Amino acid sequence: MQIIRGDDYQSWVYSHGAEMVVVDPWLTNAQEFPVFKWLLYRPSTEPSYLQRHNLVSQVNYIIITAHFSDHLDLASLSQFDSNIPIYTTKEAKRTLVANGFLNVIVVKSDHEYQLGKFTLEVFNAGKPYNTTTFSYKLTAGDSNVFHEPHMLDPKLSFDSLDACILTVDQVKVLGLIQVSMSECDAEKAKARLNANYLLATGVYPSRSKGLISRILSIVESSNALNSVSVICKNPGDSLTI
Repeated sequence: MQIIRGDDYQSWVYSHGAEMVVVDPWLTNAQEFPVFKWLLYRPSTEPSYLQRHNLVSQVNYIIITAHFSDHLDLASLSQFDSNIPIYTTKEAKRTLVANGFLNVIVVKSDHEYQLGKFTLEVFNAGKPYNTTTFSYKLTAGDSNVFHEPHMLDPKLSFDSLDACILTVDQVKVLGLIQVSMSECDAEKAKARLNANYLLATGVYPSRSKGLISRILSIVESSNALNSVSVICKNPGDSLTI
């Protein structure tokens, strides 16, 4: 399996043979909060991997981990065929169906789904997103990767993982509610998950602007950890496991 950073924020692409899965795709120049874009928006710093290599039409499956606009970007999703299989939450399904997508599957924790040669196993997210988002493990052949876009469920562990994708830049709402892990949190989580590699996701949260961003306190990673600073740092960077 090949793990590819899809953009300069939190999209991921998985490739195995002729099959390709994309997670939370962002293909536009900016992610914007629906209608009231001044609430939250984030400009891109460079083209996405899929756009740069004209691979949008080659994607076989989509995973949307949350209904939030920085995960479910309708302007980006409109570039895919309306019948492409999308695995997501019940909240996200309502938005997707309302916008013409025809093959939307709501996932459940502790269930497995077959995405061609990939096996998707779904788990609970950590608080405060445990009721609205999910984490997952994706397996292809003898390779596997785990991805948690926000906060890891402290009860979750594995015997062995090739790689884990976790947040490393701490974000708190009003300085109280933590919604993204710190670099130290991520390193401890990597050890608990028994993962060989740690890849950073949700990077540079300070690039998000707007009214909502003003209530966030952010401590961005120093990228001092070699595993974080080197592996899949830029869009298009990849790790083969």
